[in-house]
Amino acid sequence: MASFKLAHLSDPHLPPLPRARLAELAGKRAFGYLNWTRNRRKYYRREVLDALVADMQAQRPDHIAVTGDLVNLALDNEFAPAQAWLEGVGHPEHV
Repeated sequence: MASFKLAHLSDPHLPPLPRARLAELAGKRAFGYLNWTRNRRKYYRREVLDALVADMQAQRPDHIAVTGDLVNLALDNEFAPAQAWLEGVGHPEHV
């Protein structure tokens, strides 16, 4: 039986969080924004994520599964950078 190497990355919550307009912070987003600015931004650092992805790619997996949240607050201006990041992780046939 042939082996298959799967790499799994969950919930990258891509930093940094872009600036948000006040109108975008209605409801639960306001609490998420406060949580990001007061706490989570210390732990979700881009250089750590980049090092993790580089190490994962160096292992040459057959497929990479990225699950969970790519963004933090689902602001409109979070999605294009998330797509660009995901494309940088690997070719769509393998991610």
